[in-house]
Amino acid sequence: AVADMADLFLLLLLPGGGDELQGIKRGIVELADLIVVNKADGEMNAAAERAAADYRSALRFLRPRSARWEVPVATCSALEGRGIDRIWALIGEFRQTMTASGDLLANRAAQARRWLWTETAEHLMARLREDPLVQERIASLERAVSEGQLSPRVAAQQLVTQFWKDGKDQ
Repeated sequence: AVADMADLFLLLLLPGGGDELQGIKRGIVELADLIVVNKADGEMNAAAERAAADYRSALRFLRPRSARWEVPVATCSALEGRGIDRIWALIGEFRQTMTASGDLLANRAAQARRWLWTETAEHLMARLREDPLVQERIASLERAVSEGQLSPRVAAQQLVTQFWKDGKDQ
């Protein structure tokens, strides 16, 4: 959801959190435009650098979101203020690259289209759930689906058909 609302998706990580590449399993790394490992100070500095190196290696196996931008991995220390200027520079480079290529505007347009359909789906779902005849029928359809007597697809089609038929009669 965040990636669909932002120009840049910055993934902020901490070192020493166990399996450093666990985020890949959930797919969040694939959404990142910039990866930053914080806490690169004191006795955590070495762990932060190892985590950053692990993510750099892992990124070689992933397809970037944009052909024009290679996802950088940086370290910083928010405590000491070290590396923050580098992160801002990377953000500026990203914005410049994506603006110059037209990708920034194209991404915003795609985000707006996805938002349109998300809002439409939520509005339709709310109307569907509020419909009195649908409310009467939903318990029996849910039971039939749970018991394997009806497929979810067929049950959904029945609900939508009833909803549209009821709406046309009014």
